[in-house]
Amino acid sequence: MRKAQYYCILLLLFTSCSKNNEDCGCDGSTRRILENLQARYIGDGTFVVPDTLARYMSVYACEVDTAWEISKDEKNWNYVISGNIKNTCLGPNPELRLPPPGGPIQITNIKKK
Repeated sequence: MRKAQYYCILLLLFTSCSKNNEDCGCDGSTRRILENLQARYIGDGTFVVPDTLARYMSVYACEVDTAWEISKDEKNWNYVISGNIKNTCLGPNPELRLPPPGGPIQITNIKKK
């Protein structure tokens, strides 16, 4: 699980910014809307949220708040978030890659549990 989280974090860090006028990253179009979903903050702007298809997905906040507290327990959902998941920038040859289930998120509401 940890290895997958680190891979997602690295992938999101390198692909979350819009480039070359692509419709992706924090300035891109909204791909999915989350409303009042439980979330676990794992640090560096990244939240893990439940997903119906992938079981869990990682979303990376476009604007990070240093006051967010990291969850010490994988079973502890320490936030409830709402927001707009943006299109992920896929880089060169996007036709050869599937977008990850998560991506950059513009958080519209966040509450500590």
